[in-house]
Amino acid sequence: MYVKTCWSPCFWHPNVRSGSFAVAIYTLLLSICTLTYIIYIMNGGESSQLYLPMFETGQPLTKDTESAGVFIVLFFIFFIISSVILVFGIKSDIRGFMLPWMVGMGLVILFQATFGTWLIFGYYIYLEMIFAALVNWAWMAYNIYCFMVVRSHFINVKWFQSPDVEILGDYAQK
Repeated sequence: MYVKTCWSPCFWHPNVRSGSFAVAIYTLLLSICTLTYIIYIMNGGESSQLYLPMFETGQPLTKDTESAGVFIVLFFIFFIISSVILVFGIKSDIRGFMLPWMVGMGLVILFQATFGTWLIFGYYIYLEMIFAALVNWAWMAYNIYCFMVVRSHFINVKWFQSPDVEILGDYAQK
């Protein structure tokens, strides 16, 4: 699938290059918010609603919960760094700078699919959990779209950087 323009909830971007900048800023800000929330929970904050990612962690933190929280914190620090690197990759048309973000977003999409499935199968008797899973999957669909925008720009850069070699065998001297 190839995307030519980028639509975000508030803006329309005429090409995937400017759309990729918007996606990088979106993921940067969202990562900062999620990182702040996870640190809040790790310091004794409230996470008692079923649809929250750290539900059933309990206070005080157990060893498993603490290691999961550290993993999430490290992942979102990586994602913040990869979002910044994505901006530099878009500005300088370096495909290698886009790859860490694409791997990170792939992991986010995988987590969202797994989390929504866990909500459905773990708490199917609660109707609000079905709604929370559907909202999560709608957000996942938007993240897939953001991934496709950056991937389309990645393909554009690859195409522009590929050499245009023409075989002139018919014109060669024999």
